[in-house]
Amino acid sequence: MNGSLRRRRIICAGIGAALLALGACADDAGSLRAYGADPAQVTVSGLSAGGYMAVQFAVAHSALVRGVGVVAGGPYGCAAGDPRRALDACLRGAPDPQVAIAEARRLAALQRIDSTDNLKRTRAWLLAGGADAAVVRTVVEAARDFFAHFNPAGTRFELAPGLGHGLPTRASGVACEASASPYLNRCGDDASARMLEYLYGTAASGRQGRGRLERFRQGEFLSLWRRVWLLSSLDREGYVFVPEQCAAGVRCRVHIALHGCRQGVQDVGEAFVRDAGYNDWAAANDTIVLYPQVKPVRPNWLLAWLPNNPLGCWDWWGYTGPDYAVKSGAQIAALRAMVERVTAPRDSAP
Repeated sequence: MNGSLRRRRIICAGIGAALLALGACADDAGSLRAYGADPAQVTVSGLSAGGYMAVQFAVAHSALVRGVGVVAGGPYGCAAGDPRRALDACLRGAPDPQVAIAEARRLAALQRIDSTDNLKRTRAWLLAGGADAAVVRTVVEAARDFFAHFNPAGTRFELAPGLGHGLPTRASGVACEASASPYLNRCGDDASARMLEYLYGTAASGRQGRGRLERFRQGEFLSLWRRVWLLSSLDREGYVFVPEQCAAGVRCRVHIALHGCRQGVQDVGEAFVRDAGYNDWAAANDTIVLYPQVKPVRPNWLLAWLPNNPLGCWDWWGYTGPDYAVKSGAQIAALRAMVERVTAPRDSAP
């Protein structure tokens, strides 16, 4: 291929990417609204890759996040930007939590993440499945030891002996011991509710409530160049569950729920955002739940620069760039911007 033809293809690909990115404005999802939620009551959780991203977000923004829930996820910075390590030691090995602690302190000293002193007040709830061969117990224990180093009294680890690779639910999904789509496991256990109660340090209200699940455009939470060049792997739309009282003016809390690989809307439809157990608890306990979405992406000969994310995982090994685990990372920055929107005064909505 001569240089002129190569340049024309690159230009055409860039124009096509821009049109695809800007085309997100043509769908019927609206902008994420401002609800005046409480910025001092922000928590985050996730399963598997979502658990790793929950850890990254909680550590990068430890001044903001008061609690983190991790199901089948490991310690901060485990992959160190190496996909081979991500697939080996960070899934089926025994990562050293001291390495994660040292890396967090190094990045904090460089002001690329918040001070690790904030982690002394961060509550952490972690769950490992005894029948989970995808992410073994020792990986989750390393995440436990990372958080317990900073806040031992505020760290809780649980082992579910019969649980496969998935998030336990009361009655939704596959069998408890399975490791299969949609990675919601009917174990007779409302794990999401127990986790949220622990993270907020309060008992459930005992009330019942109702709310509305809405879609919103995610592109506006990315920098223009990342959006135009499709560098984030974020899907066009995310979801937010808003309890009736939060929509009516009650000042509510905010929880970010992050799906695992092959668990986004492109793979399992709305199963995670509807059936993972967060919404019932949130409706009764004044909590808005953000469900950001990533999608499967695979580079090709025309769009060779695209992130290599064929399974629709959150980035915990570096496919969006070397800053994936710090504040400037594409996905972490987008999540922070979503929280800022939900906590903004109501009259500031776009």
